[in-house]
Formats: sequence, structure tokens, C-alpha cells
Amino acid sequence: MRECIIKREEQEDLDILHLDGSLDAHSFPRLESALMDLRESSRHRCILDCAGLDYISSAALGALIGFARRARENGGDLKLVKLSPKIYNIVELLGFHKILEIYGEVDQAVEKFRG
Repeated sequence: MRECIIKREEQEDLDILHLDGSLDAHSFPRLESALMDLRESSRHRCILDCAGLDYISSAALGALIGFARRARENGGDLKLVKLSPKIYNIVELLGFHKILEIYGEVDQAVEKFRG
């Protein structure tokens, strides 16, 4: 599996994390650390751009649920965008599509935060 590369983009009061590669037990701690850094900086509005994501483990998805819950407690949220059909099927199979907001494009998620 490809190592996951994370690129952060700030847009005013929200952050977009662009993911490229695989999120498995080996690589997820890097994303977890990035999300924790955002939380510690009181930045609770985050979009994960999953266009380049090849794979995500169920453990990684579970941790994303935890981050989303804490973000919501602080007036923010975590939104997923550009999921491949393969990744979306995993999210749906685990029922996480009922908990996490999913959008086709980054602009849609940004608009949801702004609206």
C-alpha cells in the first residue's frame, strides 16, 4: 500500500486536508496527529479531501468519527469529500455515512460550513 501523504490548506476558519495514499494502521497515526494539532489550535472545522485515497481501514474511520464528535462539541465538524466508490462502499457498509457528512466536491462542503 502507498504511504498516505497529507497536505493542509487553510481557508479562513476551516482546514482542508488533502489525502493521497492509504490510511491503514501504519499510516493513520499521521492523520490522527494532524487532526489533534487542529483541535489543540482550536480549529474544529475540517474537510478531508479523499480524492487520492486508495484505502481506509475501519479503525481509521472509527477515529474520524471520534474527531467529528469532538469537533461538533466545539461548534465545528468533519466533512468528507470526493470518496471513490470503493471507499464510499466501506463507509456505507459500516454505517458511517449516517454519522459523517459526505460531499462530491470540496466547494460543496465549504458552502455547507459557510451556509
